[in-house]
Amino acid sequence: MKGKRKEKFGDLLLDIAKYIITAVILASFFQGIEGWQWYTYLITVTAVALIVWVGLRQYSNENELKSKKKGK
Repeated sequence: MKGKRKEKFGDLLLDIAKYIITAVILASFFQGIEGWQWYTYLITVTAVALIVWVGLRQYSNENELKSKKKGK
């Protein structure tokens, strides 16, 4: 992917992670914590961690490319 596209993709992934966290918090607030099973939170946390990791890698790869270009 091109540089700007990677940065935008990373930004999109971080936004998706924020939306997932917000949805889980709101759903647990309205439904009540006791209605949720422990594996629901485990799956959510795992999915969010994976999405954030991929999103931050997109940013770090872009920053590495920018620093290499400035160094030349």
